[in-house]
Amino acid sequence: MEVSFRLIALQAEADLRALSRQHVNDCIVTALEPTQTWFLIRTKTDAERDLLTGNQTLLTEFKEVFRVRGCSDALVATLMFTFESQETVDRQHAGNWYWALK
Repeated sequence: MEVSFRLIALQAEADLRALSRQHVNDCIVTALEPTQTWFLIRTKTDAERDLLTGNQTLLTEFKEVFRVRGCSDALVATLMFTFESQETVDRQHAGNWYWALK
């Protein structure tokens, strides 16, 4: 029986968070659109966001989380990871995550 991507995405959140926390102390990982393969990684500061965003090894590790769960290379290629900080959302969008992600 094939497991739905939605279930895989929800299970993968913990793994993505653990990988991110190897680089920053605190972050939140959310599957924004589980059927559309989009994940948000929220950090407290811009510096933390930038540290994660520029880390190609981390992105490779993120994708591996899905490969080991049986996702095809074609699906893994469609994965999107948005890194954003609370600092930026507060500064540019008055703390409103909805508008920050539009």
